[in-house]
Amino acid sequence: MLLNGLWNFSFENGKTIKMPVPGCFDAAGEFFSQRGKAAYWREVVCGGYVELHLEGIGLRAEIFWDGKKIGEELTAYTPLTLRFDAGEKGNHELKIICDNTIEETPESEFRRFYDFYGFGGIYRDVTLRELPETSFSYVKVIPVDPFAGKVQLHIELDGPEKSVSMQISNGQTIEFPGSGDFEFVIPEPELWSPEEPNLYSVTISCGDEVYKTRFGLRSIESKNRKLYLNGKELFIVGVNRHDVYPLTGAAIPYEQLKTDLQMIKAEGMNFIRGSHYPQSELMLDLADELGLLVWDETLGWENPLDSLNNEEFIRRQKSGLKRMIRNSINHPSIVFWGFLNEAITDDESARRCVRELTETIKEEDTSRLITFATMMSDRDKCLDIVDIAAFNTYPGWYNGTFTFFDPNIVEAELDRIAEFVRNTPELAEMPMIISEIGAAALPGDHSGRRWSEEYQSQLILTTLELIRKDSRYSGVLFWQFCNSQVDDNGRIMMRPRGYNNKGLVDEYRKPKLAWNDLKKVLK
Repeated sequence: MLLNGLWNFSFENGKTIKMPVPGCFDAAGEFFSQRGKAAYWREVVCGGYVELHLEGIGLRAEIFWDGKKIGEELTAYTPLTLRFDAGEKGNHELKIICDNTIEETPESEFRRFYDFYGFGGIYRDVTLRELPETSFSYVKVIPVDPFAGKVQLHIELDGPEKSVSMQISNGQTIEFPGSGDFEFVIPEPELWSPEEPNLYSVTISCGDEVYKTRFGLRSIESKNRKLYLNGKELFIVGVNRHDVYPLTGAAIPYEQLKTDLQMIKAEGMNFIRGSHYPQSELMLDLADELGLLVWDETLGWENPLDSLNNEEFIRRQKSGLKRMIRNSINHPSIVFWGFLNEAITDDESARRCVRELTETIKEEDTSRLITFATMMSDRDKCLDIVDIAAFNTYPGWYNGTFTFFDPNIVEAELDRIAEFVRNTPELAEMPMIISEIGAAALPGDHSGRRWSEEYQSQLILTTLELIRKDSRYSGVLFWQFCNSQVDDNGRIMMRPRGYNNKGLVDEYRKPKLAWNDLKKVLK
């Protein structure tokens, strides 16, 4: 049952009104930019053993069923699944209390200094289903040898063991004894790639339980200082993208989401980094279909050492990683798992957190590469733990007081980073990418000076030219796709209009000069 629609709503125990789900109550209207607790509730007709799935809420939430607390969410944007006894068949009340206040504690996963707005509300779909005696609790479909069509199937059942039947879109039907790990082969396999995003669908049945998913046959490797997709060298050109839109906040409408990805694909790009939290199933479905590679990462932004060394913060990060991976494991578009954007990883004490998060990913999935985006440059102490050296750097923007663009500044910074990686024995054989780079541009400013559309375009085009010519790099992800709202913190003094204006398109997706100029180069 899809429970989206108009729910009862009350902010800070005020009057009861109707509020859309998905939606962010502080994105517009009466509660714009207000922080506090907001209650959403509605009646649901069901009974027995059920599964409630919340794909993303924020910033934190408590979940109640008939007045009894059945769960909580401490990490925004992260999928949560709850299984419980709903009681006798009939009307029941589901209530979700969302809290968008910002907690300034080490364990908090959203703090005041984050450079994007922390919305309150129910961002994504809410679904509920009545469960049969035996149900699927987890199904993983992962290519083992895509060239030979060899696929691994992992099944976890909740309830008495029963046999399982699987039908594949190519006409195959295969029987399995129940839960466990199995392999099957797709004859005459068609690989998934950005150029040919071939997908297979499977329908898996167990008694009255039916589970459907899609998968793709593709490989991603790191070797010889390069990235390889399906055995061919991969060069990345893409964007970082926030899941945000004016008036709806983090609850981006499907049609706008589809337009975003179609724009990125038509631009000639092949990659999206989901900044800086788990991506929705709708986004990943579109990426699968369009042929866009994805870096999916858990919630984080410039997390300091008091967080990286905090047991509860590490526990929450590990929980978020596990839930993100299990929710999205079957999407072939995902090639990188990530965490901790721009964390303070220039200290040896950060290594334990990075190592534990890396190990958590490997326990769930060994078919993708692992990385995090560092802003610590040659001071980073943790890069050797992961598979890809990824750097966020902003030459020509945050350094210096010059007025007009100087390409030499970008070239010097890219060369400095490359020299550091290639001359550091622990990193020398790793692939290397620029995970963020860019400049802000105010739409309509054509002065050619800093903050103009011309300045931004010159920096973007220069960066791409330099990265393409430098064989030490495997690609670049520009910051960012669209302008995004920021919170009311100290950085707002550098964020005219309350936005991070580094978007290649504005918040309404109107292209800036850099977007149009880049398309000419990429196409």
